[in-house]
Parts: sequence; structure tokens; C-alpha cells
Amino acid sequence: MDSRRFNQFLTPGTLLIVSVLIGILASTAILLLASTQPRFTESLRVTDNGVVLRDSNGQTLGVNPQLPNGVTILSQDLIPEPDVLRSYAEQDRFFARQDELAQVIGDTDTPLTISFRGSRPGAQGTEVHQLTPGGNLPFEFWLQMLVGFAGFLVSAWIWSLHPRSLPNQMFGLTGVFLWLAASTAAIYSTRWLALPAYIFETASALNGLGAVGFGWAMICLFLVYPVRIAGNATLMIVTAILGGWLLLSLNNLMLSPTNEAPLQSSLEMAAILVLVIVQFVISRRKPLEHAAIRWVGVSTVIGSGLFICTVIVPSLLGAAPLIDQSFAFAFFLIVHLGTALGLRRQLLFASEVWAISMFKATLIGLLLITVDVVLIAMLGSLSGATVLTMLLILPFFYLPWRRLMQSWLFGSTQDSNALEQVAHGSLLPSPTDRRSAWKSAMEQAFSPLEVVELEPDHGRNHTVAIVDHGTALRVPEVMDSPPLLLQFKQKGLRLFQERDRKSASRMFELAVSLKRKRDAFEEGVASERSRISRDLHDDLSARLVSGLALDDPAGLKDVLRSSLAEVRTIVNAEVASSRELADVIADCRAEAADRLEAAGIGLEWPLIETSALLDPAGLKEVSSIIREIVTNAIKHSSAKHMTVQFYCRENRAFCRMSDDGIGDRSSKANTKRGRGLENITTRMRSLGGHVEIDGSGSGFTVSFSLPVRHDTPTSQ
Repeated sequence: MDSRRFNQFLTPGTLLIVSVLIGILASTAILLLASTQPRFTESLRVTDNGVVLRDSNGQTLGVNPQLPNGVTILSQDLIPEPDVLRSYAEQDRFFARQDELAQVIGDTDTPLTISFRGSRPGAQGTEVHQLTPGGNLPFEFWLQMLVGFAGFLVSAWIWSLHPRSLPNQMFGLTGVFLWLAASTAAIYSTRWLALPAYIFETASALNGLGAVGFGWAMICLFLVYPVRIAGNATLMIVTAILGGWLLLSLNNLMLSPTNEAPLQSSLEMAAILVLVIVQFVISRRKPLEHAAIRWVGVSTVIGSGLFICTVIVPSLLGAAPLIDQSFAFAFFLIVHLGTALGLRRQLLFASEVWAISMFKATLIGLLLITVDVVLIAMLGSLSGATVLTMLLILPFFYLPWRRLMQSWLFGSTQDSNALEQVAHGSLLPSPTDRRSAWKSAMEQAFSPLEVVELEPDHGRNHTVAIVDHGTALRVPEVMDSPPLLLQFKQKGLRLFQERDRKSASRMFELAVSLKRKRDAFEEGVASERSRISRDLHDDLSARLVSGLALDDPAGLKDVLRSSLAEVRTIVNAEVASSRELADVIADCRAEAADRLEAAGIGLEWPLIETSALLDPAGLKEVSSIIREIVTNAIKHSSAKHMTVQFYCRENRAFCRMSDDGIGDRSSKANTKRGRGLENITTRMRSLGGHVEIDGSGSGFTVSFSLPVRHDTPTSQ
């Protein structure tokens, strides 16, 4: 039971919640400690003329202020980092002076006053200014706290997902050390003037521990991730070396404060960069690992490089940092977030784009700024004529160069010819050729190391998906090809990314669209062929059957002429505009009467009056249907009489044609009738109509109805 409860406690959600609570409590403690230190609404700033006192509006009150005990505030009293001091003796004097100053400004029994030589207009002699207690924690404090807590939060998230994984454990420690370095630095780097020595020395030591520990954890991380290149023995040796250095530093045995955390951190950062390069080379044939180190490497180079160049190197050379230490901590957050992205593999699909874009942006941005600064400096030192000449030349050389660099930064928008290849392949007549063309288009677009044909899913899946952590791309079946699994992009050198999925989706959608259009075209061809077949059977054969019953040569010629005209109508699909249904029915009645009379069959078909209209296609179909029914009666019924009833009701026309011949024609239907009645059903269905055929009793009846339209409402 205890084991199960412990395992339940180790769930990612529980671990993350506990870690966040610990981070909040620790950050709250730092905040309370910083809030209890003396602060005033006035501020002290270091200038070329010495230390100046400014009011809350930024106005200078005086220069070289003195405390009530007569101690003048020096520029060295306000340095943010004691590690920049050149000797341990100097550092000891600094901490002793900080302790003395902290006691003076921390005395709450009497208001604190500062004297100085006034700088206001008309001021003479020594002025005394009473400081106003209060003041908020500065922005730099909150920035460092935010960076530290954000790094801790990201590390806790990654670690909680796989707490037993060594890379995740190392990354979790980097977050702890980053928080420790940033939060302790926030205490003493944003002090108003001084801190008690025990607080300052402890915070400074913890800051060094955090900075060195961060570098140690990152080195161990890149020794085992993404490709393990060192065993446990190597990790122990690295830990012993860096830990020993740290112990010597804490006991002031490194000859100088600059040989402690500043030097050790810079060497650790250099080692991290070397390990990133080694991992990049080793993982070249491993796409997933290579993508991880690509993103991590770029973020590490940017973050660590900027911190080393702006803070560490100037401190080692005895110069002031190029930027405030509080802002420099944000560089570590770049490294931290990049490493977190590398550890979360499902987030790597777009890492190549991000990595290259960020690297380009940083490189080109620095280059453009450098060139702009150089140009401004040159223009400021040149004569007027030279400046005018350069301004005339500048648009022809410098601006095109800037556009070229920006184009390289944002990349080209040209598409490959993969879509053209898909369009060409989809029009091939052979399914085998279309299948080969689709596979070839995929290979040309992505150069996969292997293309695997999956089992057909019969169109159930229509989504292109990235699978196996970006090492493969699954493409649904299309163009007579089964689903494809593209493995290892660019012959194993790249991972599939979101842009690849979108590109494959566009190719798939184009193939599906073209297939739909090709199917519609083929369906149209088949439909037209079926129409021609029906018209030949129903119309032309009806006229030829009528001609067989004629003995008069002149009448036979008329039948042949009308048959030729019918052929032209069928082939060219010649139809007129909409006509009244009554006119069409009258023509059909006259033709049917002649044919039935020649066959010896009587006809009863009363005339109708209606204003109903039919479109051209409907007129042709109705004529063909009536003609086929008459032909069927002549050829198969042995009837003596036919009755036709035709009427309109509202928006439908109804027709009932019956004869007194053979009712059950099932024996003849399959041998002599051919496709006549089937064509009637097909034609009527195309018009939205309905057909009923009844041959159960004596005689044979065909009833049909179809929709019509009226210019004006009519009734029977």
C-alpha cells in the first residue's frame, strides 16, 4: 500500500504542483528579505563626476553625498557584483564598509540626512537633505526574480514528466541553480546603498553556487543528451573538478575573486559550447537527436555567448559590464527555453525553422546595427561635402545590401514544382502510372530515405500527419496509391516539420480535387454516351420500325429523312428553348397516330389545353418516352387499340398510356423489348419524375408524372 501511494505521488501533475509550491515559497522568502532592507524614494547613481543623489522625479539634488557619520558615498559602494574586485583584501574591505553603511542607513531611530555640495542653481555651501523612507523594489529586482522563477518553472515541468530520466534530472537542476543565482543577485544588485555583511556575503556565495551549478548541470546534460558520449565515471570526474573549484572559491583560495565564479562560469560556458558542437557532429545521422541539438545549440550559442561577451569578459578584464547584470540574466532564459524545447521531442517539428530564423535574426541584427553605428560615426567625423557625397551613394549600395540581408533572413517564397508534378500525374490515364507519379512527387518533394506502402484504409483517413516524433510523415491514399509512410526526410538528415505537413497536405488536396474533377468528367462522358444510346434506341429505332411497315417508297423516304434529322439532333444534342407542353404533346400525338395506324392499332388521345412549360431537356425526354411506349406497343403487344390520357395538375403533368394487348410480357421483356422500359425509367428519374408499369391484367399500362412550370397559374 505504501509503495502504491508513493508511486501515485510521483505522477507528473503531483510533482509539478509540489515543485511550483516550493518555488513560490522560496521566492516569497527572497521577496520578504529584500523588502525589509532600507529603501528611500531618492536614488543614488554613479556618473563621471562621482555619486549623485536624485529625487523621485530624476532631478539631481547633489554630488558626492555624505552620511551623518561623515563617510562619503563612493562609486565602489554601489558596484552590483563583488566578484569584480581584484583581491580578497579589497573584497574584505568592501564587505566591512557595506556593513558599516548598512548600520547607518538602517538606524530607524532618527531620520537619515545626507549632506552634499548643492547642485541646484543659486545653491551655496553645504546642503542637508532628509531622505524619505519608502520606495518600491526596482524593476531590475522583479526582472531577475521573474527570470529565475520562469527558469525554475520550465525545469520543474520537464523534470516532472520523466523524473527518473538522467537528462531531465540534470535539466531540473539547471532550473534550481538558475533560480538561486538570479534571486540572490536580485537582493544585493538592487540594494539602495548597502546590506549587512552577513546577508551580502551569503547572497554572493549562493549566487556563485547557482552560477557554477548551472554550468555544471548543463555540462552533464550535454554529456548524456541527445547522444550519450560519457559514462558515469566521466560525470563523477566533472563533478569532482567543478565541485573542488567551488570549495576552493568559497574558502577564498583562488588568489583573486575574479578566479572564482566569473572565471569558472566562463570556462563552463566554453565547455558547454564545445559539447554542443560535439553533439551536433555525432548526431548528424540521427534526425531526431540532430534536430534537438540544432535547436538547443542555437539557443545556447546565443544565450551563453551574449552573457559571456557582455558580463563575464568585461569583468575578467577589470571593466564594467556592458549591460546591467539584471538584464544579462535574461540571456540564460534563452538557453533554458531552448534546452526545454529539445527535451520535449514532440515540440521539435518546427525547431529547424525557429533555430535558423533566430540565428539569422541575431546575426543579421547585430551586423546591421554595427554597420549603422559605423556609418553614423563616419558621417559625424567627415566634412560637409563628403557627407553629401556619401548620402548620394548610400541608396545605391547600402540600402540594396540591407534588402539582400533581410531577404536572406526571411527566406525565399518560391515553391517547388511538386504541385505541378501532382497535377500532371493525376491526368494520366493508367492507374499504375498515376500511382507511380504520386510516389515520385513525394520523393521529389521530401527526399525520404524510405517510402513504405501501408495497407489501404479505403478512404477512412484524409489527414496528413507527422508520426514517430517527426521521423516519418503519413500521407493518405490518393491517385490510386495506398497510404504512404515517408521515413527520414532528406535521406535521414532532417525531421519532418509543420511546413512539410502543410506542403504534403496541399499536394494531397490538389490530387483529391483533380481526381474529383476527373471522375466528374468521366461520369459526364458516360452519361452522354448513355443518352446517345437511349436516343438511338428510343427515337431512331422507332422511326426505323415505322419505316419497316411502309410499302410506299415516298413514305419510306420521308421516314429516312426524319431519321437522319433525328441522328443530327442526337449527336449534336440540339434542343430548342422552353416550349409549352401542349405543343409538344400535340406533335407526339400526331406522330403516334401515324405509326399506330400503319401498324393497324387504333388510338384514343384527346387534346389538352395547358400553359405548362418544359425546359429543352424535359421536352426531349418526354418525346422519347412517348415514342418508346408506342414502339413497345407496336412490336410486343399485339394490341388493337391504345388509349392515352394526359393532364396537368398544379405543378405536375400526368400521363397514362394503355393498350389492350398482351399484359404479361415478361417472357418477351428480356429477349425482344431490349432496353426500352429501362430507358423510360432512367429518363423519368433524370427529370425528377415517377414511372409505374402495370401488366398484371389484360393489356399493358405505363403511367408517369413529371414536374412542370407555369407562367401563370392554371387548373384543369
